[in-house]
Amino acid sequence: LEAVAHRSGPARILAPAGSGKTRVLTERTRHLVNDCGLAARSVCMVAFNRRAKDEMRERLDDVAALDIRTLNSLALALATGSGPFRPVDGNGGRRSSTIDEPEARRLLDRLLPGRRRRRLTDPLEPWIDALSACRLGLRDPVEVEHSYGGDVAGFPDILQRYRDELARTGKLDFDEQIIGAIDRLLTDPEARRVARSVAPVLLVDEFQDLTPAHLLLLRILAGPAGEIFAVGDDDQTIYGYAGASPDWLIDFDRFFPGAADHHLTVNYRCPADVVEAAMNLLSHNRRRVAKRVSAGPEAVAEGLSVLTGDPQRNLVDQAKTLLNLGASPEDLAVLARVNASLLPAAVHLAEAGVPVVRPFGIGPEMLERSGVGAALSWLRLATAPARGFQSDDIRLALRRPPRSLHPRVADWAAEQGSLADLEALAGRLNTEREADTVGAFA
Repeated sequence: LEAVAHRSGPARILAPAGSGKTRVLTERTRHLVNDCGLAARSVCMVAFNRRAKDEMRERLDDVAALDIRTLNSLALALATGSGPFRPVDGNGGRRSSTIDEPEARRLLDRLLPGRRRRRLTDPLEPWIDALSACRLGLRDPVEVEHSYGGDVAGFPDILQRYRDELARTGKLDFDEQIIGAIDRLLTDPEARRVARSVAPVLLVDEFQDLTPAHLLLLRILAGPAGEIFAVGDDDQTIYGYAGASPDWLIDFDRFFPGAADHHLTVNYRCPADVVEAAMNLLSHNRRRVAKRVSAGPEAVAEGLSVLTGDPQRNLVDQAKTLLNLGASPEDLAVLARVNASLLPAAVHLAEAGVPVVRPFGIGPEMLERSGVGAALSWLRLATAPARGFQSDDIRLALRRPPRSLHPRVADWAAEQGSLADLEALAGRLNTEREADTVGAFA
């Protein structure tokens, strides 16, 4: 209630798992429109993705004319000066169409001629990742190139050519939408004035998962008034690889001075022992906001059991118990957060003699995923005969984890057929840093 009825100015709402994050966002919006008389079109709700946007719209179907956008749809409108963000003088931003990742890959392919496809690896993957790391992370291209250990040699030049080609053809990829919106707000005072008048009140979901570019965009859009209602949980930052940081919530009042603070403290989703275990674990995080969370009075559903120990063994034991009690395999469903988690479940159940319908997307193609491919390369190297190293395995193992090696040195390493050959190569290298890197790899 305190969060929903927040008077004005910036506010941080810390919402741990199951504490009603979406509800506080939607009820805040309903309060502003129905109780405070704010025009619905003045409230801009910013969802992290389309699914969250659809859920917000469904819950607010009684409030007409609301502007609910994903980060990218907001950025696209700002970058192009379209819809309500079109300036009064009629001069919008550049006309652009959006390209998806397959089209971005085709553009990169044209800019990177002569790259051969290596077994069990995607040669464009590090380039796609580096493009996002640089733009959404607001990082120096030279520093990004160095952090990828030779996988994106010449990245600053390719980045510039990639962006030039997008501009020349009037296209934006998803990351360029964010950068385009920032550029326009910083360089066009009229566009900035219109944007702030159109969206004077911002309600932002999943604040901990914003990248530095997302945060900058929202700070510019909020302006000195700082009417931003930020909901999130610093303990749930899962996009750190793209530059997201719990710091946005931990140091919220540094980014939005004078911010109020509201904590949601009841987890309505999980039973008490799960909440207690989670909070014990999270208390070890070095960078976090201290918080106290308790389970709701109806958090334990009838028949719910919480198991500790090996999850796959528990799964098999539970399945066998239910089958012995008369259930059929078709009565049982195994749920997991991501597809990859279903693979060990399917394998263990099948080996225990429990019939399994192979989950969608779980098949030999999983062996080609970058993490799995790298793990298999390491295993093949570890179990190879004395002189049985394969060059593709060495190449992939050198890249995971990344190592700062000149591409030519990486090629030399890939030509070595044994551990002794790798150690000998390290001894022949003139550069101490590269000699140490190859030696450490061996």
